[in-house]
This record gives sequence, structure tokens and C-alpha cells, in this order.
Amino acid sequence: MERIVVEVDDFSGKAFRNFTPENKKQFNLAVNLMLKKAINDAGAADYKKLLDAVGSEAVINGLTPDILEEILASDD
Repeated sequence: MERIVVEVDDFSGKAFRNFTPENKKQFNLAVNLMLKKAINDAGAADYKKLLDAVGSEAVINGLTPDILEEILASDD
């Protein structure tokens, strides 16, 4: 596990310091999940941008829905 430092206001810092060890563990798990979700959400947005860029490039290069259907239907 990696340790990071997060700056919070005085009230939040004092509240965290007064947590029981079990509460701190649960809090750390919750923060970890929130960070993972934020990273995944950012990744999904980047992935969508990539797909949109690929789609735009395909249209610029002449790909039409009919041609795409032909490609998808072929056995090659």
C-alpha cells in the first residue's frame, strides 16, 4: 500500500485524528474507492474521446455505414 498526503481544513483534520483505528480503516477504504472511481470515470471519458476521434477519422477517410456493415458481415 502506498501512503499519500491530502490537505484538508482544520475541522476535517481534527475529526480524522479523533477517529478510532477501525473508523480510519473504513475511511481509507472509502477514499480509495472514490479515487478509483474518479480514475475510471476519467478513463471512460478519455476512451470515449478516442472512439470519437477514430470514428471521425474513419468518416473523413470515406467509411460509411454501408461499408462498415459490409466489413462486419465479411468472414475475413
